[in-house]
Amino acid sequence: MNRLRAGAIWAGALLVLAGGCASGPEQGPRGQGPAAGLNQSQMLLSRARTLQREKGCARAAPTYRVVASFGADYEVAQYELGACLLDMEGANADETALFREEGLLWIKRAAWGGNARAQHRLAHLLSGAGYDPARGIAPDPQAAMGWALVYRENPARALYALPDVAEPVLAHLQGALSEEESAAAAAFAAGFDKIALAAFTPPAAARAAAGAGRRGPPGGQRPRRRQADVVVVAEAP
Repeated sequence: MNRLRAGAIWAGALLVLAGGCASGPEQGPRGQGPAAGLNQSQMLLSRARTLQREKGCARAAPTYRVVASFGADYEVAQYELGACLLDMEGANADETALFREEGLLWIKRAAWGGNARAQHRLAHLLSGAGYDPARGIAPDPQAAMGWALVYRENPARALYALPDVAEPVLAHLQGALSEEESAAAAAFAAGFDKIALAAFTPPAAARAAAGAGRRGPPGGQRPRRRQADVVVVAEAP
């Protein structure tokens, strides 16, 4: 009897835990689930910023990566992750180079997604003017001018009173580019259309399973627990 009673207690606890996991709210970052999903992403971004401020980019980057990977509508996290990575030093030159590559990738992702700060940063980073130096970033004056023009037309620039592209950078680009390259940069800006990273969406099957767990079995009847199952749980270490 003692074994059976202990088994029942363990089985009940496991059922409660399983039920809690199955019926918990969907934590979708884009609002497909309850508001807790969006709040979670905001809390993660706030946590990443706090870590960066208090302990540096190396500690903040893993949390930034989580939020940035949510995709569309999280371009601000993508930009802040990229900026952080450009400042990080690796254990050796190879790892530092990887950080630079990843940082530039995330800033480009944010810029293509419409983030004004990322577009502004690319105009400086790629200009080759030395105004915003970052080791390991090859200059690309034509791309820099293209992003400078895209940034100029971004409505967020005026809305948030963001600064213009620095005059020394524009002067350098105008002197560095040929007529054909300037025309190509202008064509890039004229035809620019946002490309956002695919948004994270909670799997529909997981939502359906969570809903089934909340509803319980058909007819409102609880399944009967077999005595043999109780004994097995009681014998588990």
